[in-house]
Amino acid sequence: MRTYHPWVLIVYAAALAALLFLRPWYGWTLRAWLAPLSTRDTDSAGLAAANEALKAELAQVAKVAAELPQASPHYLRAMVYSRYPFNFKNELLLNVGSSEGVVTGHAVTFQGILIGRVSRVFADTALVQTVFDSDFKLPVRIGAGGYDALIVGGAYPKAESIVKSAALHAGDVIYSAAPGLPYGLPVAEVVSTSTSPDNLFIQADLSFAYDLNTVQTVLIAQ
Repeated sequence: MRTYHPWVLIVYAAALAALLFLRPWYGWTLRAWLAPLSTRDTDSAGLAAANEALKAELAQVAKVAAELPQASPHYLRAMVYSRYPFNFKNELLLNVGSSEGVVTGHAVTFQGILIGRVSRVFADTALVQTVFDSDFKLPVRIGAGGYDALIVGGAYPKAESIVKSAALHAGDVIYSAAPGLPYGLPVAEVVSTSTSPDNLFIQADLSFAYDLNTVQTVLIAQ
């Protein structure tokens, strides 16, 4: 049998190490051939998991891209946690909290529209009371005439306590006029009006320019 001097083996080893260092692809190929089948299966499972994670990120970006508002130093962007199967419209849970400077009472907007206020704050999450909560009340003004009104929340929010002399029309914009909130944020539009049950005021049915069930990203006023 042919034998080799030890220095020949040393040269071969050095050459192989240099090749693997300078051409990593050869090293990966060699590893793939030498690795046991179980190791290859583990690598495949890891790649599949990474692929699923990437798909989830792409799905999220595709969904919220159109909802992302322009960045503003006066607002904090937040994501809405899923509410399925308890898809209540009266509140939202956000992925930011006191750690990011969120405090109760601040306005929460979607596409520039006021949809509610922060009602409770935790370390890393915050709860939003929306206009669809039966306990929600908000002083507002309506239309070019700036008529005072009070939005009363619920499954079908209304604008109430409007003076009878108010000249309201379908399509009039209702905007925020409450202390502690940015003035003039749009909230809803007038659909129709009627006389209040006590016959002292006008009340208005409202329409909203969004579907709260599909909202995934919002801004919190700072």
